[in-house]
Amino acid sequence: MGDNPIIKAVLSLIENDDSKVIGLKFGTREVKPGEKIPKGEAHGLPTLTWNALSGQKFIVISLDIDAPFPSFAPLSPALHWLQTGLEVEASSGVLTSSDPVIAFWAPPRPPPISSPHRYLFLLYQQPEDCDVGQFTKACGYGIKDRMRWDLSNFEKQAKLGPVAAATYFFSN
Repeated sequence: MGDNPIIKAVLSLIENDDSKVIGLKFGTREVKPGEKIPKGEAHGLPTLTWNALSGQKFIVISLDIDAPFPSFAPLSPALHWLQTGLEVEASSGVLTSSDPVIAFWAPPRPPPISSPHRYLFLLYQQPEDCDVGQFTKACGYGIKDRMRWDLSNFEKQAKLGPVAAATYFFSN
């Protein structure tokens, strides 16, 4: 999977502990960690599930770590989704939020000649004193705002702890 420290951390988190794997679905299709899915099947907003305690809030960040090509990725990571205020619905385990979306879901769009890209989903517990309003942009997150997205800077600004759960898939 390459030397990317983000993917190494995600793999080490989920390989040995199933409780750290986020459930991911597009429509009715359940996506297993590392599965390859056609980009046409990943257009709608994903549904996330996780076995978390009710009352906790989470932040999800989705990144493409292979933009524009896995062998040449100077634009990565590319932010594909940022949502705060996720809470688990006790009956279903589905994570939902009433918070405004920080960065809307951007479906996979690797260049036609590219090999598959890796799309990561990182779930963090949202600190009570996290001011999510500081991350909103008046005009939204355009393509330039999403390229070379600084995950470590966001983690510091949002006062995030370690990744609580994660998953990833391939698509092209």
